[in-house]
Amino acid sequence: MIGFRWQQALLQIRANWKDALSAGVAAGIAWFISQHILGHPHPIFAAMSAMICLAPGLPNHGRQAVYLLVGVATGVLVGETSLLLPPMLTEIRIALVGFIGLLLASCYAVIPAIIIQAGVSSIMIFAMGAEIAGLTRLIDVMVGTGIGLLFSQVLFTPNQIKMLGISVERFFHELVNNFTIAADALDTHNVTSASRALNSCARTHIALVALISNIDNARDNARWSLRGRLSSRELTTLAIRYDQAGIRLYASTLLFCEALLNCLKKQRDKEPEWLKDALILSAENSRFLAGENSNRGFVKPNRSMREETSIAWRDCVKSLELAENTLARFYKSKTRRSRLQSFKKKRFLV
Repeated sequence: MIGFRWQQALLQIRANWKDALSAGVAAGIAWFISQHILGHPHPIFAAMSAMICLAPGLPNHGRQAVYLLVGVATGVLVGETSLLLPPMLTEIRIALVGFIGLLLASCYAVIPAIIIQAGVSSIMIFAMGAEIAGLTRLIDVMVGTGIGLLFSQVLFTPNQIKMLGISVERFFHELVNNFTIAADALDTHNVTSASRALNSCARTHIALVALISNIDNARDNARWSLRGRLSSRELTTLAIRYDQAGIRLYASTLLFCEALLNCLKKQRDKEPEWLKDALILSAENSRFLAGENSNRGFVKPNRSMREETSIAWRDCVKSLELAENTLARFYKSKTRRSRLQSFKKKRFLV
């Protein structure tokens, strides 16, 4: 268990070290600009804003920067206006200022980054004074968010195509587990193993949800970054392909595992002799699409040798054939560009 946690921690470090490094560098640059160019003695808000914009784990750094700037500007406006209120108890003034800042920011949209920054900024002006937390803080935040936007949208924009590739590979890894467990259950006629295969579809669903979420984030990020706009056409094509293939593969695998469990429970007819080999082949093809077994290649199933299926196993066969068709279609669309280039090269040589 401890080893697993260490492995997960190392994976998180590998995934987030670039964002953490860029956030630290951006914070140092923002501090330097605010202190040495703008003359602010302690520009802590500039460094903090840069780190808030570029912190690891955010789905969209550019949007976070805009939300931060809008929230701070709203809070500064509310805080400056609150100084015109008549004298009252400190507790009442803080409650009133915080309420107005949060309420006004929630009018834009229910976005936590805007609302929290507006409430905090309005209270900071009252607590620290307008000279420190007012216009000076707003300028520092503009510097920090500007550096954050420069880093996230121009200099170090994330590769959305690579992120989608990682998500789809994880999805195919889960498909490999589904097909492998189902093949073992079919080989041993074990109902418990068939139930495990059906339960493993839950992990496939989690991978599918993550894939669809990354597709939505990639489409959104394509409008917020320079690299995203340059690769928006390819990104749109990949998003459509991954979305359709992922939903069909998950649905067909789930239906197959349910039908397999029912067939093994009832044990009416003997399963088709070719079914186990077809499952193993689907697992190997999924493993290839997940980035493994690159030397093996994708093998199209040969259905000419398959005999007629009994009624009891017909649902299993239909679901598996749907999965096979989707895998083959995904592989064909994935390799379409390379096949066209190879065809043009052959014609040129001839």
